[in-house]
Amino acid sequence: MHAIVLAAGYAQRLSPLTDNCPKALLPVRGVPLLDYVMAKVFAVAAVEAVTLISNHRFITHFENWLRWRRPPVPVRLLDDGTLTNETRLGGIGDLRFTVERHDIRSDALVLASDNLFAADLAQMVAFAGERRASCVIARRLDDLKAQQRTGIAVLDGVGRLVEFQEKPQVPKSNLAVPPIYVYRKESLALLDEYLDGGNNPDAPGNFIAWLRSREPVFGWRCDGEIWDIGNLEQYARAQENFDAAKEAAFGIKPW
Repeated sequence: MHAIVLAAGYAQRLSPLTDNCPKALLPVRGVPLLDYVMAKVFAVAAVEAVTLISNHRFITHFENWLRWRRPPVPVRLLDDGTLTNETRLGGIGDLRFTVERHDIRSDALVLASDNLFAADLAQMVAFAGERRASCVIARRLDDLKAQQRTGIAVLDGVGRLVEFQEKPQVPKSNLAVPPIYVYRKESLALLDEYLDGGNNPDAPGNFIAWLRSREPVFGWRCDGEIWDIGNLEQYARAQENFDAAKEAAFGIKPW
């Protein structure tokens, strides 16, 4: 399995902090946010290699970050060539760019680089393997405003995704879907069809909504905390409340 970390956005809602620093490298308790994400990825035994995709504006920041790390599996950096938010490829565009440039022909664990989460991704990967299908996380979220800022899943009795809403004003369930996915290689092969059909290249959940009408997609239920670092208020809250106990629960460790 290949892991793909999407880190090519420009995080304008976190300006001025992200004017000269990618969001993934902002510190939480003195540790770059990306280190938390990578620790979770490296804990998945099935992951044999990782690609992190950045924009051209910030690629040197990630090169410097990686220079001081000793990852347990190969980590490759990929520059998508964009320089501005207006010319960005979008999350799904970057996913296809990565699959094509690095010739990825295996199943993939795909995740954004801007979430702190306690979920055990190895369990999610095992769940997807048992069902032989692509998979999303489905986590209970009861706050309406928070539901309106994320993807929402509607699952049937066996956990199959029957409907997906991207940032809905009227959510049809209380199951939030953070940008963490397991894709079968056959699902990744459909990226061309999706994008060439003129579909939205941004917001990775849009591909899930399209995919679930073509093949089974399942929701892995997860009760652990997931913190989105999307704006200055959320970042300040993380800095204030992400104490040592949470740091341990979220799995950060030297690597």
